[in-house]
Order: sequence, then C-alpha cells, then structure tokens
Amino acid sequence: MRVSIPWPEAWRPLPCAVATSAAYAALYTLSNHVTSWRSDIGAGVFAWEHGIPFVGWTVVPYLSICVFFALSFFIDADAARLRRHVLRLLLVLFVSVLCYAAFPLRFTFERPPTEGAIGLMFDLLGHCDMPYNRAPSLHIGVLVLLWARFAPLLRGAWAVGLHGWFALIGVSVLTTYQHHVLDVPAGAALGIAAIVLTMRPRRATHSTRASSTAQRAAGRAAGETARA
Repeated sequence: MRVSIPWPEAWRPLPCAVATSAAYAALYTLSNHVTSWRSDIGAGVFAWEHGIPFVGWTVVPYLSICVFFALSFFIDADAARLRRHVLRLLLVLFVSVLCYAAFPLRFTFERPPTEGAIGLMFDLLGHCDMPYNRAPSLHIGVLVLLWARFAPLLRGAWAVGLHGWFALIGVSVLTTYQHHVLDVPAGAALGIAAIVLTMRPRRATHSTRASSTAQRAAGRAAGETARA
C-alpha cells in the first residue's frame, strides 16, 4: 500500500530549486578549477577600465543575487513558467561553462583590502569563487533571467525598488572587481538569448480570432439558408 505524504503547495518547487542550485555550484566550481590549471588564459581588458573605482559596499547587492535566485523558484505558482525559468537558468549555465572552456579569461586587477563586515563578505566570496569564469558573466546572465521572472509580478514602489536594486547588482560586478567590462554585455546577451529561445509561441491576435469567429458565423448562416 502506498502512503501519500501531503506536500505543501508552496514547497512544490523545492526539488527544482535544490537541483538547479546544485548544478550551478558543481559546474561553476569545476569550471573555475579546470581553468586555473590551464596556461592559455587571456585577459580581455581595456586600458580605460583602470579608472573604474573599487566600491567595497557594493558586495552587498552583488551577493544579494543569491537570495533572489532562491526566491525565484517560489514566487510564481504556475508550473509551466517555473519549468521555463529552470530551463533558462540551465541554458545560461551550460553555455557559460562552454564559453569558459573555449575562451578562458582571468580578472587582472588587484582588489584593495577590506575590513569589518564588508571584509567578511569578500572573504566569503573568495572562498566560493576564483578570478576565472569571466565572459560571459554568469552573474549578469542570471540577473537578466531574474529580472524577467520578478518584474511582471511587481507594481508601483516595489517595481521601482526592484529595478533600482537589480541595476545596482549589474553595476556591482564591476565595482567589486569581479568582472571586466567585456563580460557584462556578453552575459546580458546570453540571458536575453535564453529568454528569446524559450518564449512561448504567441497566441493568435484579437483581430485574427475575431475574423475566425466571423467566418464561422457566416458559414453557419449560409448553411441555415441552404437548408431553408
């Protein structure tokens, strides 16, 4: 006899969240370590980027993407939209890892020392990351997907706050000295491509539906006239 264990509706996306997070942690870490063993690593940096300031506190919005990543699986109960979101996340991950293998790049700036809570956050970041996995920026690619996931659900001040915070996350990849400029448009392009490739086919427009309805009505009228 099978025993059915009740599963709260709000927690149904949990397996997707765990599996996707595990895939990100495993593949991103593996890619970083594999690149660190290579000798053919490029830089891909413009000379004028040395003028970009290091802003320590922006590590807060930088790391906050992890919170939004986790919440993104639970904010919309629609199963089809959740599957599409997971597909996009995995597509961005796999393409990014392939690019890191094909075009290995290293971040070249020296990060200034930090102290206090900000220093602890950078220490945490240093334990989880390495100066590889550059272009496309996975951080930016995921940010684009999260933007597409959260934005339709918010209105008013919440929407304004979301756009402002997400824009700050986008800037933070440069001001925390995690990425060079080249990585940002590459990551954004990948995120947009993942959305476009997984969009649902557009339904017929209102005018097309109205035309079809009129044609059916005309057909029925003609049939009734013929019978008469």
